[in-house]
Amino acid sequence: MIEVQSAGTKNLGWKIGALVIIKVIGALFATLIFSRFSPLIDSKLYISGYYAIDPLLRTQIIHKLAITLNAIGGAFFAHVAFGVISTMGLIYYFATGGRRWIFILMLLLPSSLVWTSIVSKEALYFGCFTLLLVIWSKYVVEKLNLADLLAAMIALSICGLLRPHYGVAIVWLFSATYLMKTLGSRAWCLMLALMAAAVVAIYFFAWTDILYRGFGAIDDSARSSRYELFGIIPHLDEGVQGFHRFKQFVPLGIVAGIVGPLPSELLARPEFLPFFLEGLFVLLSPIFIYRYAAKQEFSGKILFFRIYWWCLVPALLSLMILHAPFGLLNPGSATRWRTNFETLFYMAPLLLLFRFTDRNCHEDSTFSS
Repeated sequence: MIEVQSAGTKNLGWKIGALVIIKVIGALFATLIFSRFSPLIDSKLYISGYYAIDPLLRTQIIHKLAITLNAIGGAFFAHVAFGVISTMGLIYYFATGGRRWIFILMLLLPSSLVWTSIVSKEALYFGCFTLLLVIWSKYVVEKLNLADLLAAMIALSICGLLRPHYGVAIVWLFSATYLMKTLGSRAWCLMLALMAAAVVAIYFFAWTDILYRGFGAIDDSARSSRYELFGIIPHLDEGVQGFHRFKQFVPLGIVAGIVGPLPSELLARPEFLPFFLEGLFVLLSPIFIYRYAAKQEFSGKILFFRIYWWCLVPALLSLMILHAPFGLLNPGSATRWRTNFETLFYMAPLLLLFRFTDRNCHEDSTFSS
């Protein structure tokens, strides 16, 4: 028994060590190489104390944390510390018995390697969002304990504070899973009603504000700006014509916001290629993972597919739509803000699948012993 616990602790140490090493590499890559192509302006401003007078609580949280870490160990230490914070979901996964190394490798994707390895809102949101996915996937197959509930409430509060429109997907995941586990096949009627109510509420009470935020959040003078490409007048104070034209192109952002660079932009800037390939991987991952799962044999497969279609797929579609206004006018901004929630596309389906298959393996080994 002692040997087993020792081996488990050793493996956990190796996994956490691998996470830290990746974050150090990510911080070096972001600050020494990536910054030459895309200046890390926000990170520099946070570390310099520029946002000290910003009235928004979400900005003050990042500001105070960045200033404190910078005072302790300098700017690079602050970047690495934010990077380690971004791995809190995976640390929780491994600390609570998870054993799949593939999730560590996912941190090497270009966007997550850069934006979650520096001082940024993305690093903190990525960590909390991934933590919620880990807890959700556990909830699908077993009851949550007090530590799970407390961690989920804290993480959800932070997500709701930093990027509330992306948090909608997480709320749906937990709510829909509860209904599915409680009502089984009878849950679909109530879930459809909840979907309709959510769509109506977002459209009438939040959608216009989301559109304005997406339209005004992009610097029209940026090298990657698409204002000219789409013939959009950039400033709201020049009239509503530009905003109305922006709304016409928003449906394109549903896909472009996930993929990032358009094929035509790759010809002008070949350095976009890794992010374009990453975007295709993110967009198509749910399909590939679904097809892989369909070929596997494991108990609870019917429940897996119900959760996949009724809980996960609506969450994915909601994020694609809610992100569309932010992913349209600049491919760089599209991929950066997508980093907040992109783990729902490739990590959540795998977490869900492995919860079922790993549980089967554990039950088989217990029965054999």
